[in-house]
Amino acid sequence: MRKIVVMILLLVPLFASAKVDEQQLFERLDKAIANKEYYQRQKTNKLKRLKRSLSDAASNQERLELLDSIYQVYSTYRYDSATAYVERGMSLAEQTHNETYIIKNKINRAAVLSVGGFYSQSEELLKSIAPQTLDQPMRKYYYLTMAWLYNYWLTFSAKSEFASEYSNLKKKYLWLAMQTFTPAERQTADFFYLKAEHIYLDHPTHPAVLACFMKAVKLSPANTRTHASSAYGLARYYLDVERYDLYESYLVEATVSDIMCQLKETLALQKLATFIYNKDKKYSKRAAKYITESMEDAQFFNNRLRMLEISSILPVIASANQQSAERSRTRSQIALAIICVILCIVLAQAVISTRRKNKLKLIRKEITSQNLKLEELNQRLMETNKRRETYMRLFMDISAVYIRKLDDYRKFISRKVKAKQFDDLLKAINNSKLAESDASTFYTRFDKAFLELYPDFVKELNKLLLPEAQMVLPSADTLTTEVRIFALMRLGVTDSQEIATLLFYSVQTIYNYKSSMRAKAINRDTFEADINRLCHII
Repeated sequence: MRKIVVMILLLVPLFASAKVDEQQLFERLDKAIANKEYYQRQKTNKLKRLKRSLSDAASNQERLELLDSIYQVYSTYRYDSATAYVERGMSLAEQTHNETYIIKNKINRAAVLSVGGFYSQSEELLKSIAPQTLDQPMRKYYYLTMAWLYNYWLTFSAKSEFASEYSNLKKKYLWLAMQTFTPAERQTADFFYLKAEHIYLDHPTHPAVLACFMKAVKLSPANTRTHASSAYGLARYYLDVERYDLYESYLVEATVSDIMCQLKETLALQKLATFIYNKDKKYSKRAAKYITESMEDAQFFNNRLRMLEISSILPVIASANQQSAERSRTRSQIALAIICVILCIVLAQAVISTRRKNKLKLIRKEITSQNLKLEELNQRLMETNKRRETYMRLFMDISAVYIRKLDDYRKFISRKVKAKQFDDLLKAINNSKLAESDASTFYTRFDKAFLELYPDFVKELNKLLLPEAQMVLPSADTLTTEVRIFALMRLGVTDSQEIATLLFYSVQTIYNYKSSMRAKAINRDTFEADINRLCHII
């Protein structure tokens, strides 16, 4: 009997898949993205209400409860704000000697650290708590936080020798968390979701994984984190069994749910963008839209792990989309050229032949129509150029983040070497040149890409400078540091801190370069504003 039930559960989605319409999926997702601001306002209004209640709170107990509620809302929405409110909660709990909220805020802090990529710090904080001393709800929260810490750590170390260790630890704490559920709670969406995740670790394609995720989706409202996570779990399952139509369908379901409850710490949309891009390059424009949306969410939340994951695919998708736009523009230009030739011939015939006066009005209407098309195409070209600049800046931000990560990793290795842990770090020592190499590659690619976009930038920049201060490049494809700074400013990166981060200089050094160049300008007062007007592409 059990086997029959399992077969039915497997077959139901298969029958449903025959009705899956990819275009309808995209329309549903695009509609959700278009309504993103509405859902964000709902989240913002909820936070405003909680903050007003906090300011009106009459007791410390009520303040602690509200601080925790505000943290919970921010925990999947904005990393920095979540951190700020958990610190406030901890401070008040310690002041009032409230042991319950001291423990709870420790767990909250560990949860935030794990999402932010500070895994060892999160683990250390959690291990300072004795779970056997906690009541049932707090013990459940503790084990769940432990499980998701190792989940993030597992994702980060997926291809490393430590992956199996983190997988086993995640499985252990998922099991411990499940044991804290009461009999009534074991019929909830949360329990079925955890059960599915636990089974998935050892048996990704087991029928029970599908059955539990299905129950979790059906039992949870669409605007909840459990629904979004369970839908993503179903997508992951169908990917493993090579049901790519259902994989795509449930990625959309998960993404729509993410948008409805404004979960900025997301994964589904990122995976969907990658999938449709690899599926067919005709989706490159749509994939670029989705991956850019994912990056915006990751940057809004300040999720380092997601930003690094997206950085590996975004430049590829963006480049393919740009190439597609270039091909479309070329075809449009050829079509316009042909149309113009035809129009000239028609006009010449109309002028020569007085017998065709009646056709002249039609020709004029055609000219008007084509002019409108020309204006439309010109507008598209302007938008394409704006996207170029946007993608280029975004790529630079991503590259800088990646280089910074490598540099942090090198510092980590250095600390280990000082501790004389030589055997463990023999291979890691060889990576000390990696950040430097990547940085050099970044400069080379940036210089080449920028000069391709703005080949006359240096010539126009020199027009703003005094004759004795003219800039000369060391080679045709290489910018000087001074020119590179003002190239970034031309792309809209005006903050000295941002420029310093991208170019690996101190803020004072950037300020000195700017001041030096301004002193060489013909018009010092408008020099920086003049930079932004250089090499405008139409």
